[in-house]
Amino acid sequence: MASIVVVDPYSAGRGIAPAFAERGVEAIAVLTTPEPPAGLARTWIPENYREVHVLDDLDELAAKLAHHEPLAVVPGTETGVETAETLSELIAPGRSNVLTLSSARRDKWQMAVALRTAGVPHLRQISSNNADEVAGWLRREGLSEFVLKPQESGGTDDVFVARPGDDWRAKFNRILGSVNKLNLRNDRVLVQELALGTEYEVDTYSIDGRHGLAAVWRYAKECRGDRLGIYLSNTLVPADEPVVDELFEYVCQVLDATGVRNGPAHVEVMITPDGPRLIEIGARLAGAEQQELTFLGVRESQITRMVRHRVDDDTSVGRYTQHQHVKSVYLSSPAAGELGNAVRLESLPSLLPSFERSVLPYGEGSTVPRTEDLWTSPGYVVLATTDLAQLKRDEALVREIEAGLIVV
Repeated sequence: MASIVVVDPYSAGRGIAPAFAERGVEAIAVLTTPEPPAGLARTWIPENYREVHVLDDLDELAAKLAHHEPLAVVPGTETGVETAETLSELIAPGRSNVLTLSSARRDKWQMAVALRTAGVPHLRQISSNNADEVAGWLRREGLSEFVLKPQESGGTDDVFVARPGDDWRAKFNRILGSVNKLNLRNDRVLVQELALGTEYEVDTYSIDGRHGLAAVWRYAKECRGDRLGIYLSNTLVPADEPVVDELFEYVCQVLDATGVRNGPAHVEVMITPDGPRLIEIGARLAGAEQQELTFLGVRESQITRMVRHRVDDDTSVGRYTQHQHVKSVYLSSPAAGELGNAVRLESLPSLLPSFERSVLPYGEGSTVPRTEDLWTSPGYVVLATTDLAQLKRDEALVREIEAGLIVV
């Protein structure tokens, strides 16, 4: 029986095995660590896999997997990207991405190096484990506002903005040496010029170096103190909006520069006054529930494209067509404490005509964390409808209910 190998099949990657199973293809899991990172553990579904291997000797594992003649080796989430690409090259050379550029699809510093080498516009940044070195670079570049973040992480984990007069060295020291949400130690800190503008998520699928557009999403975020990237909403952008052409042209340059040739990519881009600038790229599926949301809005996803590519040998790439408006509305808590006045959250399905689903783990009397990143959001509501005016009314009602929440 045909098989697909999924490395670290967590987050959105949990949907790969069921999609291939529907076509009679069994899944084999490879874990890069004995246990999944704590933040992703609930998305690990071992019963979906014919075999489960924990990474040890790479060559030995590749030999075992090769006996199954897998259709492909793919990453399920960010932690599996480099291992999946290496295994793919050992088992079926040329069916993944450019291996020599693998770090440029994983390490935020190497991303910028790859763009600079290819002549693609990018943000100024430095990677360092020395605060004095960073201070000298900031002086030379004349930067008074900038961002500090882990070099390899996700979900706006420990992303700080520094403004004039801030003690940015304290933020630098907090990141350096700590273990991030992907269970990786931050051996260096990425310091990057602050990009101002509107941020977008561009989801693509590539086949033999030709790139297709699966979806474009517009982020709304805000700063809270020194924390950058408090999510407010995530909105599917109509495929015919002019900004989509501008984004896709730039993203194709990014994909080429970082060696993406086959499979999905998740690219975050800021439209600044100087044009598009890369925030980061992941050579994997868009995470969390983005696959389901994309299917909701455009009737396909990066996973369905992957199945057509790997099972049907369909080599067509193209652009998505929007069938309805979709928006995720994120809630946030300005402080940690006990949640009150939350009863109306239970009535959202009846209050919102465009209600699709919600993830609201905290009820009346629950203890909620202060929202500092995507990981600490108290939940979100998904809206979907063909009526844009209704979508706007329902979003406004969610915000009204959120404003009435009490945290003490």
